[in-house]
Amino acid sequence: MLLDSLEWLGHAGFRLKAGQAAVYIDPYRVKDGPPADLILITHGHYDHFSPRDVERLSHERTVLVGPPAVAERVSGRVLSVTPGELVEDELVRGVGVAAVAAYNTSKRDPDGKVFHPREAGWVGYDVNVRGERLYHSGDTDVIPEMDSVSGVDVALLPVSGTYVMTAGEAAEAARRIQPRVAVPMHWGENIGTRADAEAFAELAPVDVEILEPAG
Repeated sequence: MLLDSLEWLGHAGFRLKAGQAAVYIDPYRVKDGPPADLILITHGHYDHFSPRDVERLSHERTVLVGPPAVAERVSGRVLSVTPGELVEDELVRGVGVAAVAAYNTSKRDPDGKVFHPREAGWVGYDVNVRGERLYHSGDTDVIPEMDSVSGVDVALLPVSGTYVMTAGEAAEAARRIQPRVAVPMHWGENIGTRADAEAFAELAPVDVEILEPAG
């Protein structure tokens, strides 16, 4: 199963083994690991887009996919995506990528502005590896665009609140998506606690796997 090939790197970062390819999503403060064949960045906030980690993991054949504000800051093999867009290029054999909208509807700063505005064009990803699908939601609230990933095998959902969904809201997202397995993310060293992940596991109407950070 796809979950067996997945490692949580802490916060919202993951590494996925897709055949012989190493796929990273939002790598941040990555301790170690194989060079990346494909790097997917959801948006430009420092804890999701870390140029230092991208540079360290990249080699001459690495492909990076991200929204325009990220893509313009990276050199090399870079593809810019917008919500709803399929990545047409054959990046890594056996891996398909579709960008899914990611934005806040209720998480606001002291001035009343949402932290992740819809108009910014930030994304999550629907990753297809030989017919199995993984959804990384990015930083988001529960939004209608989640319907496009209904029935995925694995859903990676933030649970810390403040900037993203709370545990209860993530449980509602899981109800909406109905993945085979849901994995809580966006908790740990930066924001949120294991208690948030455990609350999500209690509330979610689907199977939940709480991963330990990769060593």
